[in-house]
Amino acid sequence: MKKISFYFLAAGLTYFSSLSPIAAQSISGHIEAPAQVKQLVVYMQAEGSGKSGQSQKTHVVSQKDTEFHSPLTVIAAGDKVQWSNDESKDIDHNIFSLSPLTSFDLGLGEKGSKLEQAFKTTGIVNYYCSVHKNMEGKIIILPDRYYQVLDRPGDFLIDNLPEGEWTLNAVVLHLRYKAESIKLSVGKDPIKNLTLKIINK
Repeated sequence: MKKISFYFLAAGLTYFSSLSPIAAQSISGHIEAPAQVKQLVVYMQAEGSGKSGQSQKTHVVSQKDTEFHSPLTVIAAGDKVQWSNDESKDIDHNIFSLSPLTSFDLGLGEKGSKLEQAFKTTGIVNYYCSVHKNMEGKIIILPDRYYQVLDRPGDFLIDNLPEGEWTLNAVVLHLRYKAESIKLSVGKDPIKNLTLKIINK
């Protein structure tokens, strides 16, 4: 795991950027990955206390035309997901998951209903509709709400980061690969031109 620190020189003394706090900052760079890797989620995790003081949020997944919109939902640990039955016809849906991370069965939800589930543990949860076998969805639970979803490896930008110690990482939606995480000190200046490598597990 690599460690990167950024510092500046003033009045003949060296100060680490962590001693010059600002409200928020950004990091940017590029994902270097094998051709087999497609969709992934680049994210930042605050060091130490875990979540960086963010309040709980509810993310809405619409059920319409017997599909989930969107089939991929990215949230932070402690957030909720609400499934809204927005069908134009009288169609019921049943949302359930057998995931060892968080298993649940929300029962049948008729047209106009809204069903919710909270997620406290980071990881990936796959869920389904027992009424319609074609309906599948995925929830990625991150430690913090600083991330970017990429359809394929390429450039990334994550902004509004509070000053402090962070780890840059990625959830790779391919079972054979993982990200080589990078530790960062976020301070006075934007951090640019990072390379996050996707490697074999």
